[in-house]
Amino acid sequence: MQRTQLMPRPPSPTGDRRDGHAQATATSQPASAQVLLGRYRVLQVNSQGGFGTVNVCWDARLQRRVAIKRMPLRLGSHSPSEASTMAEALAEARTSSMLQHPNIVTMFDFERDDSYSYLVMEYVDGLNLADFLARVEGGVLTFDECAHLVDSVASALAFAHENGVLHLDIKPANIMVDRTGTVKLADFGMASLASAAGYGGARGGTVGYMPPEQIAGDLVDERCDIFSLAVVVWQALTGTNPFAARTAEESLKLIERGPNPPLSHYEPELAGHVEETLLRALGPSP
Repeated sequence: MQRTQLMPRPPSPTGDRRDGHAQATATSQPASAQVLLGRYRVLQVNSQGGFGTVNVCWDARLQRRVAIKRMPLRLGSHSPSEASTMAEALAEARTSSMLQHPNIVTMFDFERDDSYSYLVMEYVDGLNLADFLARVEGGVLTFDECAHLVDSVASALAFAHENGVLHLDIKPANIMVDRTGTVKLADFGMASLASAAGYGGARGGTVGYMPPEQIAGDLVDERCDIFSLAVVVWQALTGTNPFAARTAEESLKLIERGPNPPLSHYEPELAGHVEETLLRALGPSP
């Protein structure tokens, strides 16, 4: 029977497949007794990420698990420009927190102290798409699973775009899959928040998933997110990111050349409308 949700698959004969969130945090450090913001007891500290660390915490006040992304603040004097940047980040966090949608990870709160900013989010009991793809045969989804992925993420993006919010960093690591197979898009507003925390070029997204206009630092719109989603879909169907490269400049050359080999080389059944649609979404021109 074909699956219509991203559900756990049978164990691979060549490796162990642990269930749940532990599978997505195999590199996690041991839990500690640390308490963040006087309220959140750290249960698990994930490995260092691009914008800081992600902590799985217990909210002592509301008695629930949450995920907290902690980002170091830039050091130095608090100039008016830095204060403005943090104010913009707070505005972005407020906007993102209003994106109540079943396919979007909910943002609960945004706090800061002298050293860090904290993004308090819904805890998703599952793993991200990057980890899922790394653990399934061939690193690909079935057609039904990919259709479920597209339907879920596109629904989340449509809702966000209707509310004037761009994601700007869609990639497998920012797409969560919970134990029931529900797909949730994470890290809305992270670009602005990370930029305010002092990460240079944080608005630039991730090499391999950015369209040319984002790489060049030009104005971006909803089509930027569509391009990134199309890259994720191509990767989910073929096991390969066609624009993966060491630098943004090298990735841009691959985008201008176009995906090679074509989708039909991997999946002959997808020749025609599906391949043409993806190629249009992956074109170098918005």
